[in-house]
Amino acid sequence: MKWTKVAAGIVFREGLVLAVKRPQGKVLAGFWEFPGGKAEPGESVEKALIRELEEELGIIPTDFRLWTRVKKSYGHVNAHVHFYLIFRFEGIISPWENQEIAWIHPGKAIKTNFLEADQKILEKLSFAYE
Repeated sequence: MKWTKVAAGIVFREGLVLAVKRPQGKVLAGFWEFPGGKAEPGESVEKALIRELEEELGIIPTDFRLWTRVKKSYGHVNAHVHFYLIFRFEGIISPWENQEIAWIHPGKAIKTNFLEADQKILEKLSFAYE
């Protein structure tokens, strides 16, 4: 089974985390997720995180670290998602792909329509906010 490496950024601000809604026309449209995307062939997951956040949101993470990994098969892809905690970034968050964005409280977002891998992360984060 081939696993696709995916980078996802958990961007913090005042006790909230950034969530993006997958826009119409994309696979799994309508689901919420942490921003990021697939690593290109030969690209490290860290570089994919930086590239994807710049392309999608116009920000460049400057202080971040790998927190955890989750493997999840979505049918169309077997995703090995690397979740990074992002403490600082350069730029102003802008939805460059016309995606909806929201700052959410992890404990209150557990019932939101998140991708399954991201849902597991929300559950882990919610314990930190109880």
